[in-house]
Amino acid sequence: MCGIAVAINWDGAEAVVKSLLGGILHRGDVSDPVMSPRPNTAMGTRRLRIVDGAHAMQPQISFDNRVLVAFNGEIYNHRALRRELEALGVAFHTESDTEVLASALSCWGPKALERLNGMYAFVAIDIGTGEFLAARDPLGVKPLYIIQSGAGFLFCSEIRPLLKAVATGDVLLLPPGHLLTPNTCMPFRSFAAAPDRPTQPFDARTLDAILAEAVHTRLPPDLPVATLFSGGIDSTLIAYYARQLRPETPGYFLGGPEAPDYRYAAEYADLTGMDLRHVPLDSETPTLGLIDAMVETVETFEPNVLRDSLCTYLLSRRIHDDGYRVALCGEGADELFAGYAPLELAFDDGEAAGCFVRDQCLGGMHRTNLQRLDRTSMRFQLEAREPFLDPLVVDYALSLSGRDLVRESAGAPQGKAPLRALYDLHPNALPASIRDRRKLPLNEGAGLDASPKESPWIAFAEATISDQDLIDSQQRFAAFDLRTKEEALYVLRLAETMDVSRVPHLKARTRLHFPTVKNMHLLESYII
Repeated sequence: MCGIAVAINWDGAEAVVKSLLGGILHRGDVSDPVMSPRPNTAMGTRRLRIVDGAHAMQPQISFDNRVLVAFNGEIYNHRALRRELEALGVAFHTESDTEVLASALSCWGPKALERLNGMYAFVAIDIGTGEFLAARDPLGVKPLYIIQSGAGFLFCSEIRPLLKAVATGDVLLLPPGHLLTPNTCMPFRSFAAAPDRPTQPFDARTLDAILAEAVHTRLPPDLPVATLFSGGIDSTLIAYYARQLRPETPGYFLGGPEAPDYRYAAEYADLTGMDLRHVPLDSETPTLGLIDAMVETVETFEPNVLRDSLCTYLLSRRIHDDGYRVALCGEGADELFAGYAPLELAFDDGEAAGCFVRDQCLGGMHRTNLQRLDRTSMRFQLEAREPFLDPLVVDYALSLSGRDLVRESAGAPQGKAPLRALYDLHPNALPASIRDRRKLPLNEGAGLDASPKESPWIAFAEATISDQDLIDSQQRFAAFDLRTKEEALYVLRLAETMDVSRVPHLKARTRLHFPTVKNMHLLESYII
């Protein structure tokens, strides 16, 4: 896990890469030497030492000295891939997953991407020909941004360093599940599901085994691990499976005893003896300084992302302060198993509506929850791992019908039925009260917000931005489709630290396009 910077066919490549690395020092704890394998080409890494921390310097070279890779992320099946490559005669010099990737690309070319189980963004260069391959994991857990000028390319793990390093040119993002070469950009994996896709009956024991393996695979073998723990269905399952192998694993809870989530978190901790560590919210009332810190960290102005960002920011800071480099979380469960109210209502209306909304949720995660999680955790040199986004878990969730995902409870549709069924398999370790609870977003469960439209952040924006300020902002940022004072406040603060006009994807908002369904009135609090 780290931040990467690469310049290809770029004048002054080494100096530019060093400049980019200076903007992402927070993403790691050691700066490896910048390498220049060809003229006008340079590669560098700000590395967070996790897998073979002592020897896994980057960039890493393939066994045949042909492919050089700068890599951000983790390949969870790197040991299995290593054994395959060793059977082909490949010799390794480190235990690094990056070295495995470099040799896999040299042996198998782009088809190596089909074999990876991980979260990643990387750039690989053929030293002999100068050809490159950049790629990003299928859901976009790890970021990769680009500036192109003719045949020249700059790559970086965050946006702002690119804007500062180069005075002109738009900062583009590589879409999830895509690969980029000098001549093409194309998808190599997508999880989008057609409404007429084949389905399979739900089996709780199958999901139990798949999810347990996904969690266990993400436990670092030689480092302690923490969990982001709210007492919700998802984070409790992650804690349960992690503590099967690591019973000492603590759970970090945001908020105090008055938080809506607290009683559930405390019940699980009391039942199982989990080390529950409290992270207070006491002094985190909205201020311009706090908002500036969030927009600078997360590099967005989307309100739903920024309000949640404060929660993972505070949790990550505390986990880092306690000495952890790796933490597990429940990201992805709501998108996959219909945990959000819009997904519950859509699937309750029918398979086509549910798939339509879920594909948007999954396809937008790289700019919402996953961008928030990457930036806030890496701000504090913490690698956040998401077991629910394991390919086997994703494939299994997408093979289930809407009838298996959403059931009726107390006269209303209730999602995450498959995850609730796992609680029945382990009744002595997983409380029924957590199984039966309804979804509360982290910001509401921690006591930060009362609802999607009742938040101190919204109230602060209403008091800070006048009606005329909103009109002026809508004119100045006409392409950004600003509708609320909260949006206007955030984009104004973001524009003070970066030229937002050079970041085209910011103009493509992350709002859901929602079909008309029965019980549409239940979505009023989500509609801007």
